[in-house]
Amino acid sequence: MAFTLALVYLAGVYKPKPISSTIQKEKFWAEKTHSNSRYNVIFIGDSRLYRGIDPKTVSKRLNGLKILNFGYSSGGHNEVIFDEISMRFVGSDRTRAVVMVLSPYSLTPKAQENSHFNQEKTRNERDVFNRRFIAPFFDFFDPVKPSEILKSNDTIQGYHEVFRPDGWVESYKIPSNPEHALKVYVNDFKDNKVSQEVLNKVYVQVKEWKKQGIQVFGFRIPTTKAMEKLEDSISGYKENEIRMNFEKAGGEWINIDDRYGYVSYDGSHLERKSAIRFSDYIGNEIQKRMN
Repeated sequence: MAFTLALVYLAGVYKPKPISSTIQKEKFWAEKTHSNSRYNVIFIGDSRLYRGIDPKTVSKRLNGLKILNFGYSSGGHNEVIFDEISMRFVGSDRTRAVVMVLSPYSLTPKAQENSHFNQEKTRNERDVFNRRFIAPFFDFFDPVKPSEILKSNDTIQGYHEVFRPDGWVESYKIPSNPEHALKVYVNDFKDNKVSQEVLNKVYVQVKEWKKQGIQVFGFRIPTTKAMEKLEDSISGYKENEIRMNFEKAGGEWINIDDRYGYVSYDGSHLERKSAIRFSDYIGNEIQKRMN
């Protein structure tokens, strides 16, 4: 019996890793949502954020400050998220900053439902505990497709994801398709435009954070030229107007140089190498503005 168990364990340990681990994914979201860790700088936004910003790279530009990527799928900017991150900051005697990744979809009414965040936040305690502390010890049971055994990881077709403990999902797809998301977003913005009410709440919150001594930065994360053109034409997103009002409220807007110089694997999200390069860029831009 012991010999059999040992064989099972060794087979699990030495088998190839899946291109996207279910166990690590579940741990990642449970940890991000329920951890009590504290941070100096917190990024908030949607999936473009959690796939597009590597906190480790940003931290190198900010002298080792603790950085959290608090992005969620289809995530919005509202009191639910604002209240949540207020509990994640270090003490008021230390450097604190919020970085708002203001994508067009994140400012729509549907995004304010925060369905992904709420799903993780309301998960029962036993399930959360299991995902955070028990299941990861058995990740050698993660299912692996035959193609993942026969081929090297970087040649396997499909959606590749690596879940980092600071909130980043390192992502790429084989083969990539930079036009894939265009049709998706045409549908996403039907009867679901950028909301002035949501924007007004963002500006009010920026003022409140400033009163608390928290610096606030904002930017529009790069995608592709085609996606930006589409969103500008159908979403109601007016970047210059948003920038001016954001700055009027006390926020610091970062205009992205070379915004079309990054690679997206689906037309919406940054491929891992571009995400790292952009994170280095944005870390440097924040560093230049940090009090």
